[in-house]
Amino acid sequence: MNLKGKLCALLTVLIAGTSLPAGAIEPIPETAGVRGFVIFGAGYTDVRSNLIAGSDLIDVGDPVITSVNQSPTSDDAVHPALTGEINYTFANRWQVFLGQSLEDAVTMDAVTQAGVRRDLGSTGIMQAGIMFNGVPAELWEDPYAENVRREKTDRKATGVRLQWDRVMGSGFELMVSYRDLSFDSELSGEGVTSVVCDVACRDLLRRDGDEYTFDVSYLYRLGENRNHLLRPRLRYIANDRDGDAAGGDTYRVQLTYAYVRQGFMLTSNLAVGATSKDARNPIYGRRTDSSRLAVDTTLFYRLPAASGRWQLVGHLLWAEEDSDVRFHDSELFMATVGLMYRFGAR
Repeated sequence: MNLKGKLCALLTVLIAGTSLPAGAIEPIPETAGVRGFVIFGAGYTDVRSNLIAGSDLIDVGDPVITSVNQSPTSDDAVHPALTGEINYTFANRWQVFLGQSLEDAVTMDAVTQAGVRRDLGSTGIMQAGIMFNGVPAELWEDPYAENVRREKTDRKATGVRLQWDRVMGSGFELMVSYRDLSFDSELSGEGVTSVVCDVACRDLLRRDGDEYTFDVSYLYRLGENRNHLLRPRLRYIANDRDGDAAGGDTYRVQLTYAYVRQGFMLTSNLAVGATSKDARNPIYGRRTDSSRLAVDTTLFYRLPAASGRWQLVGHLLWAEEDSDVRFHDSELFMATVGLMYRFGAR
């Protein structure tokens, strides 16, 4: 898992859930109408990274480094957490939607999408969407610039995603996506003073490029009441960046568990992964390969309000990236609490 991308998603999303079967697409209602949800709350984030500068909603990271060999320092902030989705279901069980879907949030992979879904009965549920940043991530335009104030730059990500859930009536879910990653200002390597980084060196560090993701998972329903849900997930990400030192292959294994009772739900994720870079980072003379670990737990509780539309949500997340080059190490802790309100036709 990419901690830089993951942080930017989590800064704008309060992880939430309903009766979702451990990350599957929500069932499309049989009745037509407008529906949706909104989540609002507050979060606390502590991040240790030399690469992340936050977003428009949160300011984290040290703008000044003294050496490209230093370990990252910790920075924390309190910030708002806000997300939602609005959709419209047609009588033929087509649905159009805009927002950040709950199934993405539950599986720690929140993106903003506009698209369509269709329930095909025993064939499954198909979804196609255009992905974009609701709030662009902010990174340093030159993360390696030494002894000067580093400037922030927006990283924008746009693309498409195709998803097929309940494949032929089974527990399988398949997903493929493409994203174009672009930086408003890409100056990696220009401010390094302790080593020589010429034009060829800087070209190897370019972070713009394409990202291809392939994902397969399977849902198990366990227990006498089938209210223990288990979804193992395999993911492969091919990063084709303009600079070979920034590109590479990522492999991830994730296990999502959910326990569901009337008015109560607990979900947890455990994810491990590794990234192998395409080329050596010229500043260090070695690849910045890394391993990743993340765990999170989210509690959902339906409030005893007359409408039955309100839920209390609490979430804890810890994630770590251990790179072969300590400058690229990262660690993230996040705690959020908030409310979710569902609106529209029942």
